[in-house]
Amino acid sequence: MTGETVVLLRGNPGTEDLIAEEALEELYAASIIETRKGHGRVVAEVPEAFIERVYSMRSIHSATLLLLMRDGITPRRESLDIVRDAILDSPVSDMVPLGGTFAVRVVRTGEHEFTSLDLARVAGDAVRAAVRSKRGFDPEVRLEAPSVVLELDVIEDKLYFGVSLTGERSLHRRGIRVYDHPAALKPTLAYVMLRLASARDGEAVADPMCGGGTVAIEAAYLYPTSRIVCMDKNPRHVRGAMMNAEAARVRKRIEFITGDAREMDRILGEDSIDVVVTNPPYGLRLGDPRSVRSLYRSFIGALYRVLRPGGRAAVITTEAEYTSRRAREVGFEVTHVRRVRHGDLWVSIIILEKGA
Repeated sequence: MTGETVVLLRGNPGTEDLIAEEALEELYAASIIETRKGHGRVVAEVPEAFIERVYSMRSIHSATLLLLMRDGITPRRESLDIVRDAILDSPVSDMVPLGGTFAVRVVRTGEHEFTSLDLARVAGDAVRAAVRSKRGFDPEVRLEAPSVVLELDVIEDKLYFGVSLTGERSLHRRGIRVYDHPAALKPTLAYVMLRLASARDGEAVADPMCGGGTVAIEAAYLYPTSRIVCMDKNPRHVRGAMMNAEAARVRKRIEFITGDAREMDRILGEDSIDVVVTNPPYGLRLGDPRSVRSLYRSFIGALYRVLRPGGRAAVITTEAEYTSRRAREVGFEVTHVRRVRHGDLWVSIIILEKGA
């Protein structure tokens, strides 16, 4: 890990390739060192002059300036000694200002004999020892509002340790959610779905089950000349989406419509939309799989009719098999299916294409 600055980028598990693609596009002259598939982590080498561009990335939740990256973590407690020694040998002492405070935030994934609390204790002791040895003062651990946030990830057999670049607040919280929909889609997944649907500026983009307006707002940022439609059958959600769009300063870029997604072809017009990206209710939320499948059956028919020839759709759902089967029945080609983690759930993003 020599040369340019090395950063750990974190996003939704299952979207690592999209994170890497955005890093190559946005962090000029960046190179990808590693992707941890299924864990939402990408390690990239970035020219120092462009490191601040991580703040504008739309696929990630956070970024860490890596001080060390090490293989060889085993499930046994003896690995705590590996963690301690690695931190002692790292340049962490240079990261804590004189008189400053620090906290260690830990994420652990996998089966280990030690806990996240064990890792935090060992890492905190090692940081204090390193600073005492090399800087001559003993920094205070402060869990609330520390001067420096250090991040330690143990992902299966690998250790990542560094300094937070993006702070305690996840970047997926864009600071625009005035109205909080009970089943809101993360903006990072909205971005990923728009990318997977190959949406382009100038195309008509719609979310017919828009909830709090996450997809429409993300599309308004990405596609300044597109027609963008945000529709929901619940007037309260439509009003909430308007409030969120106003907070995001894109209210005038979006059309807001109160209407049922199962009738969107009648409301918007047949062959009128290029891309549909949406987060329909899951069976878990409706409580009855028969209800969600009845909704999907009607919705997918309307979706086919509303899309122009060559149009694409991205649907995120727990009902991947049923959705794919129904989509093929009405004439769609299923071009892509992937599993992603959204909150505590593993769900599927399905990409559909209507023939030209």
